[in-house]
Amino acid sequence: MACGFGLPMPEDIVLISGGILAARGICRFEIVLAVCMAGVLIGDGSIYFIGRKLGERVRTAWIFKRVVRGNMDEKVARAFAKYGSKIIFVARFMPGLRMPIFMFSGIYKVKPQVFFGLDGFAALISVPLWIFVGKFFGENLELLEQKMRQFQYGMYGVIVAILLILVAASILKKRILSKI
Repeated sequence: MACGFGLPMPEDIVLISGGILAARGICRFEIVLAVCMAGVLIGDGSIYFIGRKLGERVRTAWIFKRVVRGNMDEKVARAFAKYGSKIIFVARFMPGLRMPIFMFSGIYKVKPQVFFGLDGFAALISVPLWIFVGKFFGENLELLEQKMRQFQYGMYGVIVAILLILVAASILKKRILSKI
C-alpha cells in the first residue's frame, strides 16, 4: 500500500519477497497472492479516491508538488487526452508515473469501476508475475546465487575492458599529439 503513496521502494521487492516466503514454506502462495493483490489495489485505490475527493485542491498541496515534479503534471494530462482511461492500465507498469496517474484518474473523475477494472486487470498480470519470480528464485536460491556470481564476473570483465579501452585511447592520443 505504501508504494502506491510514492514510497521510494518498488512494490516489486515486496512481491518478490512474498514469493520467496511462499517458496520456503513460511506462507501459503495463495495467501501471499491475495494479500499482495489487496495491498496493491488498496494503495492504488486510496490514491485514486484522494484525487477524486479532493480534486484540484490536491494539486496545490506541498506533498503533491514534492512527488509530481517538473512537467509531470502536463505529461499525465497529455497522456489522458491522447489515450483516455487506457493510460491507467499502462500506469501499473510505470513506477515513476503510477502515483500521479492514479491521482489524476480521480481528479479527472474516471469512474471507479473503470479505474478498478483497468488497474485490477493490470495487477492480475504484474502481481502474480513478481510473486512467481520470487517463488522461482526462492526454490532455487543456489541458482540465483550462481547467476548473481556470473553477473558479477561479467561486470568485472566489462569494467576491465572499459579501462583497457580508456588506457589504449589515452596512449594513442599521446602518440598522435607527440607527432604533431
